[in-house]
Amino acid sequence: MSKGATPAPADELPASAHERRGWPVLRGARAAFLYFSRLPVGGFPFSSADWHWAPAHLPLVGAVVGGASAAAFGLGSALRLPPLVTACVALALSLWLTGALHEDGLADAADGLGGAPHDRERALAIMKDSRIGSYGACALALSLLLRASAIAALAPASWFALVYVHAWARVGPVWLLFAEPYVNERPDAKSQGLFMTRSVHLATALGWGLVAAGLGVWAGWLSALAAAAGALAPLATSAALGRYYHRRIGGDTGDLPGMAEQIAEAAAWLALSAALS
Repeated sequence: MSKGATPAPADELPASAHERRGWPVLRGARAAFLYFSRLPVGGFPFSSADWHWAPAHLPLVGAVVGGASAAAFGLGSALRLPPLVTACVALALSLWLTGALHEDGLADAADGLGGAPHDRERALAIMKDSRIGSYGACALALSLLLRASAIAALAPASWFALVYVHAWARVGPVWLLFAEPYVNERPDAKSQGLFMTRSVHLATALGWGLVAAGLGVWAGWLSALAAAAGALAPLATSAALGRYYHRRIGGDTGDLPGMAEQIAEAAAWLALSAALS
C-alpha cells in the first residue's frame, strides 16, 4: 500500500478480454497476492474490476504470509534455536514475502504525520518523499521490536497465532479503504485503483478473518477468548486511526493503510499475548 515495486493497477485488460478470463472476485484474489506480496501467482494483466476486488482478499494474503512465518517459527523451535533468533527468522520471512510493503507505508506515514503535525499539505508532501526520517525510523524500530518480542514469547504450540495476527491485522485497512476518501491527487499513484472498495469487499475481508477465527477455535489452536481478543483489538485500533486520518488530512492515502496494518498488527499481538498468557 505504498511505493513498493508492485504492478500498477492502471495496467488493465480490456473489458471483453477480462470477461473471457474469469470472475473479478476470483481474479481479485490473484491480484491481491500480486500487489500485496512477492508470491508468483501470475494472471497479469488484470482489469480494473480485478484490482477493486484485491483488497477484499488482503486478509487471505496475510494468512498465507502468516502461515509461512509460522512454518519458519516451527522449524526454529524444532531446531531449538534461541526464541529471539527464531522470532527474527519468522519475522524476516514475512517481511521478504510482502516486500516490506506495510513497513514502507508505516515509515512514510509516520514521517508525514509526525513531521507536519498541523499542516495537511506538508504532511502529504513528506509522505511522497522516499527518504526516511527520524519519525519513520523510530516507528519501524518500535514495530519490529514489539513483533519480534511477541513472537519470541510464543510457545511452539501457539504457532497459529502468527497466521491469525497476520490475517486480522489486514481487515482494518480494508475498512479504511471503504470508509475514507482517497486524498492523494497524483494521477500516477499506484494505489489509486485499490480505493474503490465497496461493502461487498469489506464483507469478504471480514469473512476471511472469521474463517481464521473459526478454524483456530475449532482445531483447538486458539481459545475463544484469544480469538476474540486477536480480532477486536486490531479492529478497534483501525477505527480509531480512521477518525485520526480523517481529522488530520481528510481521508486516506496509499501509505496510511500500511501504517494501519502495522499498528493493528501490534495491537493484535498485545491482545493475543495477554490472552494466551
